[in-house]
Amino acid sequence: MATKRKDENLELKDGSEKMSLSGSEGIARAVVDAGVKVAAAYPGGPITEIVEKLIRLAGAGDFYVEWSNCEKVAFEVALGCSLAGRRSVIAAKHVGINHILDPLMTANLTGIGAGLVILAGDDPGSYGSQNEQDSRLLGAFAEIPILEPATPWQGYRMTRQAFRLSEAHRLPVMIRYVADYTASTSSVSLETTAPDARAAFDRNVRRSALPALVVVDHAALHEKLRKIAMSFEQPPYQIFNPISGGGRRGIIAGGHLAARVRACSPNDEFKLLQLGTLFPLPEQQLTDFLSRVDSVYVLEEVEPFLENQIRSLAQRQGLDVKIFGKTTGHVPWEGDLDLQEVARLLSDEFGQSLNQPDTPARAYPSLQPFGDGCSYAPFFSGLQQLIADNQIARPIVVGETGCLVRLNNPPFEMLDVKYSMGSSIGLACGLWRSGIEDRILAVAGDSVFFHTGINGLINAAHHQADIVVVIMDNGTVALTGFQVPIGGGATAMGEAVRPIYPEKVAESLGIEKVYTLDAFDESAIRQTLQVVFSQKGLSLLVVRGRCPYIETRRCRATGVTE
Repeated sequence: MATKRKDENLELKDGSEKMSLSGSEGIARAVVDAGVKVAAAYPGGPITEIVEKLIRLAGAGDFYVEWSNCEKVAFEVALGCSLAGRRSVIAAKHVGINHILDPLMTANLTGIGAGLVILAGDDPGSYGSQNEQDSRLLGAFAEIPILEPATPWQGYRMTRQAFRLSEAHRLPVMIRYVADYTASTSSVSLETTAPDARAAFDRNVRRSALPALVVVDHAALHEKLRKIAMSFEQPPYQIFNPISGGGRRGIIAGGHLAARVRACSPNDEFKLLQLGTLFPLPEQQLTDFLSRVDSVYVLEEVEPFLENQIRSLAQRQGLDVKIFGKTTGHVPWEGDLDLQEVARLLSDEFGQSLNQPDTPARAYPSLQPFGDGCSYAPFFSGLQQLIADNQIARPIVVGETGCLVRLNNPPFEMLDVKYSMGSSIGLACGLWRSGIEDRILAVAGDSVFFHTGINGLINAAHHQADIVVVIMDNGTVALTGFQVPIGGGATAMGEAVRPIYPEKVAESLGIEKVYTLDAFDESAIRQTLQVVFSQKGLSLLVVRGRCPYIETRRCRATGVTE
């Protein structure tokens, strides 16, 4: 599929060409050049940048991109497109991969249609997330192939090949990458654009998950993985696992860590295996590599995913090789392995004299206060003033992902509880059921509400919870780059749609105490808070005020969300 729309150096043309691309540009180009019909995602770094590039590239072609209300729905949208015979992509940050596991754990058994690729963006160091979990563990848990590029060149070729791999075995394929990879650049040779395809639903192919067939399907999945492991030993996959250097000391670097090793040490004083096919492993190639070294360091982020597999392989093959990594304490287990950390390891462990490279400073958006004119600030100022004046007792404040993490900072410092995305209302219900006497205030942003917070509100309404729920509706998903949220009146591609209002949802659930407030009317806010905290039962406040930074995007620090 080709489109005439231009996007900086991402202009789409049929035929092979070479250009300099960043990691995110390379993957975006590969998705479009592969003839993908549908891309679905929920905003969150580091996947946001890739999806935004896809949106810009989608303008004139037969290509649709959406910001779904949550990752689970995004995966289901992509899966539905695949079942109809058209290629699709689902993009999610690591915590979003949690949400897709339910349908993924069925799709891996029942099978898919056209190629379906999962772009999993991880955040080692947790610069914009509530944890630094490793998507590779979930991909292996779901028993699907996992690839990780070292360079934009690999990212482009790997993404194109992932669709072919997916279709050959009717399995979703995960491409995992980290935040630093998206900013790297390299020369990329583009492949010929895939031809257009027409959607066709084949009723003769079984697509239903049936309990009586689970064991048979599970055995078939394991046979697929055995075949995939064998294919990873052969072209074209061998180019994703190049070996360079010499000597009896080795390094196995997963994905982008290989590029960092090369940036720190251009010398060939050790043997380097750049591993891009992470699951299932190319065991014969690894066995040959391990048999030619006396010791090997395994570099990866975040968990010892490769190290544990390699250690098991060496034991099964009876190889006498010393393996160092996270479990031995030679490689930091937590946090990201930035250039300085890789240089330190090469210097300390390999005795190389290296120049310490500069590592860009990484910011934590959650440590910043609400900005001047922020539509969130008046509500909490009003709440804080009521507490200071002893007009209401301080409630337990249960917050959410997004801008609300800044409620933990001065001048408010009143965020008592905050866990995973969409959990505030459910947590508030549990706190209330515990029997504590404190009033409980659950606060969520509009995007979070439609993501998974709505489930908590349905539960609270059914069980008549005695809590106060506040939806902060600022008309955008601010910390991820100011995307239009679900319910906001427009799609990712700019199509006007009917707005969806949280207060209308609440009324349909039978919640009687529903209030809509102007986010900048602090007097009305204080009056309403006094009312709802003086009465029993479930109350819902929608505090609506446009974020003042939507146009200027001044709040966007790193393109990530907490």
